[in-house]
Amino acid sequence: MSALPGFVFSAFDSVSDKQFAGWAAFRESIQAATRLGGGGAPPSAAAAETGRASAAAEPPVRAAARTRAAPARPEPSGPLGIWRLLASNNRELGRSGRAYPSFESARDDVLRLQRLVDELVVVGVRGAVSSQFGWIATLDDVPVITSGRWFGASSTSLHSAATTLAVFETAHVSDGVWVGSHSVGRGARRGLVATSTW
Repeated sequence: MSALPGFVFSAFDSVSDKQFAGWAAFRESIQAATRLGGGGAPPSAAAAETGRASAAAEPPVRAAARTRAAPARPEPSGPLGIWRLLASNNRELGRSGRAYPSFESARDDVLRLQRLVDELVVVGVRGAVSSQFGWIATLDDVPVITSGRWFGASSTSLHSAATTLAVFETAHVSDGVWVGSHSVGRGARRGLVATSTW
């Protein structure tokens, strides 16, 4: 990983892979969570100082809105992959809102979202319990990015979203794929493979 925030791509053999199942379960729970409201344009990269967005740059939330996120699209059959945006200390900032059938399609989508970052809208969500908050970034009402975890407060969640989108456009995009998980579980590190396919 470079000293700058960057995107990493992970490949899985199928939807039955345990690591992929963990990603999918979280994605489903956060996209099914109660929406708290939407924000406006994301903060610019200039709003982030040393990788952290200022509190003033956080997207606003309309707490009165209570709608449900759109259902997730079906997963590709066969090998598939996802992307995650990591900070320079390898802390996950955000992750893809969908799985991809190929490395090329995942990488192309990241590059597309980097170009369209000013059009993304942040939506705060509340999970199944009262102290569970996350966020989704949408493009044309389609979820394209989610938080990587739940937060204990809405304000913390939205600060995470602001930080993520502030570095999104300029983050390094990897040319390789992690086969399996690169950071979870004993013996799970299988390595970075320079490849254009899963």
